Amino acid sequence: MSALSRFEQFMESLVEDSVARLFRSPVQPAEIAKRLERAMESHQTISVRRVIVPNIYRVFLNPRDFMAFQPIRKEVEREMANYLNELANERQFTMLEHPRVEMSEDSAVPRRTIQVVAETVERGSEGATQVMTATAQLQSSSQQNQRALLLLETTNGPHPIPLESTLLNIGRGLNNDIILEDTRVSRHHAQLRYKTRRFWITDLGSTNGTFINGERISEAALGDQDVISLGGLELLFREG
Repeated sequence: MSALSRFEQFMESLVEDSVARLFRSPVQPAEIAKRLERAMESHQTISVRRVIVPNIYRVFLNPRDFMAFQPIRKEVEREMANYLNELANERQFTMLEHPRVEMSEDSAVPRRTIQVVAETVERGSEGATQVMTATAQLQSSSQQNQRALLLLETTNGPHPIPLESTLLNIGRGLNNDIILEDTRVSRHHAQLRYKTRRFWITDLGSTNGTFINGERISEAALGDQDVISLGGLELLFREG
């Protein structure tokens, strides 16, 4: 059973009269769980050997929506934290400590809207907590691990492109994460995704194809020193 299924099963078990109105609320617990999942996915610090995700999640609801959760807020917060912990284990993510979820009301949040703020916190040497910025997270990771990167040959020599996210779109279009201004590259050519502790590359229906070490692929796992060809433009994948 998945982490989300277990969370939904827990919520279904809360059928006492005091919380019956929760299930008539325009904001459902499963919606909050999915928004928390998106927050985890979009706030990652990536290195070759591990992916660090936030462990503090603050959920903000409109006061009228928040009211429905008040009778069981602590139970829901605890179960959401357990859900995130299980989800991180399923996806082989690293948290610096057990996650914590805090639900609050905010009149600035529109009705039927969920806002989530995610932070990565580490415990200081004297028991205090310190919020790590994204920059600090990357510096901390880089001190322990060399991050994966792509090397692009240019007239000025190899140009490194660090891979600092678990999801990167590559192409000629300006809305890509990695923009390669080369006519051989399609506007939306390929996608890099980090999963099962490896980077995978997927062709996005490009005109000239995606090749790994000379072999055309639709999707493939990448290894150190693999040569990626995007319609003829070559990049060297490096890790470790």
